[in-house]
Amino acid sequence: MRRKNAIRKRIIELIIQSVNIAKEGNIELAREYVKLAVMYSRKGKVKIPLKYKRMFCRKCYTPLIVGLTERRRIRSKILIRTCLICNWQRRYVLTRDKRANKESKS
Repeated sequence: MRRKNAIRKRIIELIIQSVNIAKEGNIELAREYVKLAVMYSRKGKVKIPLKYKRMFCRKCYTPLIVGLTERRRIRSKILIRTCLICNWQRRYVLTRDKRANKESKS
């Protein structure tokens, strides 16, 4: 258990560092950091938390930074995220959770 927690911390640390390095302009080094984090998760059989998994492109491993390496568009309640390096697209539905609305009304 301790080993998996240590691996998870290292993965998160690498992804955060890659975003900071990409903001400074060195995108190739940032991609290598993300590749290393993904390799750690595969070898250690540890899932990358969703918040951090959405911080990089799943095709080319580039950290996604709005305006620099990512374009965001909203079309009819769908968020479209596009990697500007490889043109990979991911769509997220922007509807509210129905259960959350019912709980707040009660």
